[in-house]
Amino acid sequence: MDIAKLILNPARLRIMQYIRLHGSVRTSDIVEYLNDIPRATVYHHVKILEDNKVITVVQENKVRGTLEKVYAMNEDDSQMEGETSVALSTAFHMELMQEMNEYLSGVDPDCKRDQVWFTTGLLHITDEEYRHLVRDIGNLLKPYIETSTEADRPLRKLSIISAPPLEGKTKSNKKSDDTGDNRNDNKNDY
Repeated sequence: MDIAKLILNPARLRIMQYIRLHGSVRTSDIVEYLNDIPRATVYHHVKILEDNKVITVVQENKVRGTLEKVYAMNEDDSQMEGETSVALSTAFHMELMQEMNEYLSGVDPDCKRDQVWFTTGLLHITDEEYRHLVRDIGNLLKPYIETSTEADRPLRKLSIISAPPLEGKTKSNKKSDDTGDNRNDNKNDY
């Protein structure tokens, strides 16, 4: 199966995101997390990801006479290069654009009330510091991602993109206002 088509399925993308966030997970954890998708469908998508070596079995546990698999992302990232990366990036951005356009052209869009915002920040940071930052962000988000859907909380979407700055755009956009407050000069922050 073409890797781009394989992973651009919304359910499979969610499975991959969940595994990537948690490192390794049981199939039952994935089923519980994707409780809006029928159990058999989740198992089907997990099997497709396993068969195509996107995820790999890292452990098998015997539970009530059956083997329960524990999955992790396949460390071989060669499948996620070139055209596949372009397809993934395009799908990710198109989905965000569609959701934002639907929201902003809806009946009562109110960015302040709904806490809708977008911003870009440039960081002067080493690779090691960046790995720590990404890990810390994941650890910070984990308890909120794992919150039960029955907790009577509205569902919010936080999308994060990490990309290197384009050539010639690496200078900081910082400027200081009269109060001495340093902030990014981003006119589109909401």
